[in-house]
Amino acid sequence: MTAFHNVAGFTLYYCVQHRAQPRYPYGLCGPFASEVEATDAPGRLAAVFPAAALCIEAAGFADDAGPMLAQDNGRARQQMECHA
Repeated sequence: MTAFHNVAGFTLYYCVQHRAQPRYPYGLCGPFASEVEATDAPGRLAAVFPAAALCIEAAGFADDAGPMLAQDNGRARQQMECHA
């Protein structure tokens, strides 16, 4: 299970976001537990969104959203496998 950090009452995560057309809460792909984990996604997503200006964005949910984020991280990993 991916561990998401809880800081000052917020569970933090990272996602890959389209700069011109942001999607919330997870952007084009996410959530990821660390910025390092998220850095692999833009290269894979560029094949699907070739003209998109992609960036990594930090975000958070109030309280302990770790279990929810871990479940959604599993979906993001499956999405990344489809674009491998």
